[in-house]
Amino acid sequence: MMTPLVPSLDHLRQAYAVTAKATQVTPLLESAALARETGAARVFVKPESLQWAGSFKVRGAYWRLKRLSPDEARKGVVAYSSGNFAQGLAAAGQALGIPVTIVMPIDAPAAKRDATAGYGARVVLTDHGERAREEVAAAKAREIAEIEGLALLHPFDDPEIVAGQAGAGLEALEQLDARNASADLLLCAVGG
Repeated sequence: MMTPLVPSLDHLRQAYAVTAKATQVTPLLESAALARETGAARVFVKPESLQWAGSFKVRGAYWRLKRLSPDEARKGVVAYSSGNFAQGLAAAGQALGIPVTIVMPIDAPAAKRDATAGYGARVVLTDHGERAREEVAAAKAREIAEIEGLALLHPFDDPEIVAGQAGAGLEALEQLDARNASADLLLCAVGG
């Protein structure tokens, strides 16, 4: 069955039911200082940097790996990332016993490379020269997938990864509800 490009709320809840058993509940912190600065009645912050593997990316990586076929899981996966997704996928792969190869630009932070390798992933470095980092790393990941028969995972443009990462939001809504609070506005930093 093909996953829709935009996961439904039911799909997000299905992913969260699985990932919640494998990830940490990160706190929802109230910030009086941010409320004063913004003029808001209340401001809450969800520090996903406290998640194991250092970011919310592990939520999406874990769910995506759970969606692999048995054959794909046995062979392993390859993806490209210069940091947080690399670490999240490596950590999720280690937890699930799925081999992970990460293609990283040679100028990715050493701490991110070391952490990714520390979770047991094979790290392949690319030298992009004047070309875009993502372009070179993505091409190398595609090449590895084809040659080695690995499942190629996109670090962010994948509905299953989106569905898994949405668990941070669903968790925050549960935490707000437990405080008899609700959100009028949600601000979320986005990148890759």
